Amino acid sequence: MELLFSLIFLILQGMRIFLVLGALLPMILPADNVFRNGIARIVEPVLRPFRKIIKPISGFDFTPFVLYLLLIGIEALIKRFLVPLAIK
Repeated sequence: MELLFSLIFLILQGMRIFLVLGALLPMILPADNVFRNGIARIVEPVLRPFRKIIKPISGFDFTPFVLYLLLIGIEALIKRFLVPLAIK
């Protein structure tokens, strides 16, 4: 069970890293960069449903930030409620 939780936390942490890269790379890399496009292919399908709900404010897209906080919240809930149940 511990291995399963470690895998879940690893996936959540990886997604947070991809979100940060997906938000920062467009500022520093050109649009035709292979690395930037690869990260976008991973992140965009996850962000798309949130973009339907959260519209850009003054041209600034807050969806990566909102999803980042949501992933942190999900990880905290798992650690708070599910991990203690698995230990018993």
